[in-house]
Amino acid sequence: MKASELRLYQNFLLLAQELHFGRAADLASITQPALSQQIARLEESLGVKLLDRDQRQLALTPAGVVFRDGIAKILSNFDQLAQQTAAAGGGEDLWISIGITEYANLPVLADAMSQLLLAYPDARLVRHEILHQQHGGALMRGQIDVGVGVILGGPQAAMPHSSEISSRLVAASDWALLLPDTHRWAGAQQLPLSSLAEERIVVFAREVNPPVYDGLVAACQAAGVTPNFVFEATQSLFGIQLARDGMGLMLGTAFVLGTPPPGMRVVPLAGLEPLTMVANWRSDECRPVVKSFLALLFTAAGH
Repeated sequence: MKASELRLYQNFLLLAQELHFGRAADLASITQPALSQQIARLEESLGVKLLDRDQRQLALTPAGVVFRDGIAKILSNFDQLAQQTAAAGGGEDLWISIGITEYANLPVLADAMSQLLLAYPDARLVRHEILHQQHGGALMRGQIDVGVGVILGGPQAAMPHSSEISSRLVAASDWALLLPDTHRWAGAQQLPLSSLAEERIVVFAREVNPPVYDGLVAACQAAGVTPNFVFEATQSLFGIQLARDGMGLMLGTAFVLGTPPPGMRVVPLAGLEPLTMVANWRSDECRPVVKSFLALLFTAAGH
């Protein structure tokens, strides 16, 4: 397979995942017109229409669905073939690509990474900022080896290629508010959801994790609460600093808030589903370094 063909197929999978030319082009690091031209040439070479552009939202045609699933499997097999070839030549591939959302600040993830480097000193870890819902496509095209994502509540709708992907719950955390020791709620055992409307709230930005953000807003709306989000942070440490400086109370989970800074405390918040941490990987994964990382991740989480 030529490098240009490989890149074209990878870009098509990105577009099939995002169903938006702008977002897919950004992920592919090319311009939107260039991606559009690539897809047009691909459709011309195949003699079929892969995408329906007549609707307000881009959609795959039946032929596009078949091609997406087939190409994803081919690229996954190609990646595994390269790994097996390296192993047969006496050089095990010790690169491992991990899809995460860094804002979530998952503590067990750092522990597992550190332990992996003790077992494999020559290992190289590569991170990709990828949401849980995008792990299926990223795994099947070989962009990542393991996805560690966060979702609101329990199991959600199956991601693409879910029949070829294994998933496992790693950890879960309830929501809380970070506030000063001097705050009127500092001695509370638990706060109601309506607290989000009574005080200024620092929250993670929607761009950090749109499904979780939208889920929180929907839960508030269902409860008749209009949260007073005064600032949306893209970095958790900056959000904590804003709360320390009196900008507002910070909404988060134990993953993000951790041990409160001096003069601050964390008070549990009722009315929201917990944030759930989930690991995803290819079901036929055979590389020892990836299997070791998964084992270390589950051990760090107490499984």
